[in-house]
Amino acid sequence: MEIRLSRPCIEDPLLYIAECNLEKKVDIEKLCTMLREIGAIDLKCSVKLGVARFLLEGRSVMIYKSGRMDIRKIRNTGEAETIMKKILETVKESLIDISF
Repeated sequence: MEIRLSRPCIEDPLLYIAECNLEKKVDIEKLCTMLREIGAIDLKCSVKLGVARFLLEGRSVMIYKSGRMDIRKIRNTGEAETIMKKILETVKESLIDISF
């Protein structure tokens, strides 16, 4: 999984938006259920739009049904990787294998 620091955050130009592709599609309905169960902070989900947004350790996380994930307020790729590992551990059951 490749992590890119794409552009500076609007809120703080010294921080970045990290983007990556999970290399799997996401079952948004299942993801939203899982995030509700764990009490994700400021959770907003739209199955119709195919996106879930929530806060994790002060960072805004967006996960799309396509498998794209954006994390705002990141300092560097190392920090992004640490946060992404935490997210993946939580949401791995909502990932759909498309490699068949």
